[in-house]
Amino acid sequence: MDTNSHFEGNHESVGVENGFEIYPAALNIIWGKDARYWKLPEGKSPATLVQVSWLEVTGWCDKVEPGTTYDIKFEVKLTPDAFGFNELPIYFMAKYGKKNIWKKIYLTKDANADSDGLYLIPKNLTITTDKEIYDDNKLCFGLYEVWSGKWKGGLIIQKVLIHKI
Repeated sequence: MDTNSHFEGNHESVGVENGFEIYPAALNIIWGKDARYWKLPEGKSPATLVQVSWLEVTGWCDKVEPGTTYDIKFEVKLTPDAFGFNELPIYFMAKYGKKNIWKKIYLTKDANADSDGLYLIPKNLTITTDKEIYDDNKLCFGLYEVWSGKWKGGLIIQKVLIHKI
């Protein structure tokens, strides 16, 4: 893979009541610098997937507190001409220290959509940070579909929400 085509985010998180918001400009997006595959975000604007066969979007927040439980959500939309998400699962993963969790999600079946087509992926992925403080103290997360080799497109990533529960 040509790493010059990958977008490395600024890793900034915005503090909000009871947690953090992370906008797409803070995320790492594989193939993100190639306009054939992604429309890159600026500021708080969304990132738009044009088409990829390798979906990998990751990020992290280093402001989480040890010994605290967090709910992590990706806020996304599908464009009217989106493709590849009905038949392919995506994997949502989170990691803190030695703990990691993941879920397989069929976006159009498992996520909840509102009247504007906004999906939350998933509603209930939670992780409790260890009481032990690590050198990097990062809560890492990501969306993946890298195994099928099939094309996907029309995904709009609005932001990631991390809230204490």
